[in-house]
Amino acid sequence: MRQVGLPRAVLAGCFAVLVTMGLLASSYGPLLPLIREQFSLSSVETGFLVSALPAGSIVAIIACARLETRVSARLLLQGSCAFLVVGLSGLALAPWWWLLLVSGVAIGLGYGGATTLANGVIAAAYDSRRSTFLLNLQNGIFGLGAVLGPVCVAVLPDGSGRLAWLGYVAVAVLAAVLFAALPLTSLASPERVSRAGVSQSEGLSPENVRSGSGLTALSPEKVRGVRSGSGRLGGFALLFACFVAVEISTAAWATTHLDAVGAGATAVALATSLFYLGLATGRLGAALIGLRVDPGPLLVGTTILATAALALTYLAPLGGAAYLLVGLTIGPVFPTGLAWVSHDQSHARHPIATVLVVGNLGGFMLPPLVGAVIAVLGAQAAPLPIAISCALGVVVAVSLFRGSRRSLPVPAGPLCV
Repeated sequence: MRQVGLPRAVLAGCFAVLVTMGLLASSYGPLLPLIREQFSLSSVETGFLVSALPAGSIVAIIACARLETRVSARLLLQGSCAFLVVGLSGLALAPWWWLLLVSGVAIGLGYGGATTLANGVIAAAYDSRRSTFLLNLQNGIFGLGAVLGPVCVAVLPDGSGRLAWLGYVAVAVLAAVLFAALPLTSLASPERVSRAGVSQSEGLSPENVRSGSGLTALSPEKVRGVRSGSGRLGGFALLFACFVAVEISTAAWATTHLDAVGAGATAVALATSLFYLGLATGRLGAALIGLRVDPGPLLVGTTILATAALALTYLAPLGGAAYLLVGLTIGPVFPTGLAWVSHDQSHARHPIATVLVVGNLGGFMLPPLVGAVIAVLGAQAAPLPIAISCALGVVVAVSLFRGSRRSLPVPAGPLCV
């Protein structure tokens, strides 16, 4: 794919919206005990509150996939920021449980749209290693925002921690302002950038790409490669389901787990911040490594290390240090996976939207499952289902990498428009 690039202000807007999402995501864990007490919730009901974010994200990702060829990327990004503002305000001020749940869904709508577009336009606009660098950098900045989230909660007076969500609104508004640098006629949606790059690099006009002319002269070998690619896209989707679930569940339940195993008060208070500090550090480190290493082998290595780190938290809890290690190893998986699927499945229709939808399904399902395990076995068993999900992801990642070494080259352009 030809390197197209994006305006610097748009990149800054992408980074700002990822900071917002990092702040809000990391605030869930420290505030869950307060929310449970204030609204008299069970552990399973609390898990459903955590799942409201990926539930809303699924709807937003599907909507973006359908609208990105009809609506300007600028409007979609700014609309996502508007949902974030509404959801953050609701989470901070909602007096009733049902309104808190609705606000969580609104957060998910903004979160899903921003994730799809902010990551998607970068993955589509740059080559494989450059996009690996930028996506890890951007999502590393998400991790830095997530480190500050629990700190913002902690500095507020007892019982008022939810007001921290209200403070994150300013960053979401800043992101919306920066996205104004993207023209309303911009081709900067993932689908459009991909088509533009393909049409110019292969000598096809945009009109031919839209109509499908010039795409029929494919050899049988290439057609077989595309068909096998559809099975690989399913594998990537399962990979994201495993690791989105792991990331969301680890952040949400780390505090509860450490409190149950008798970790020190400081370790419990800092658990979520340490997890996101490791997440940010892992992604920033992977950004540099990604300039020299292809996404496939980088992702396989980090998934194996992440499974080992999660097993360590279950078998021998080491306080907050264990969750720092989990964040460090799992951090590169999401952005590196986006870079990998974007270029491995460049012929597919909406590959990023597909893996993000399925990934959020995993994020929706696992937190309540962890809550059910806690209800049966106790909170000390919380890392067990998370580690199992991570181990399944390792199997999928290794299979995808082995398949990529045997597969035939796949044409860069989409077959169906």
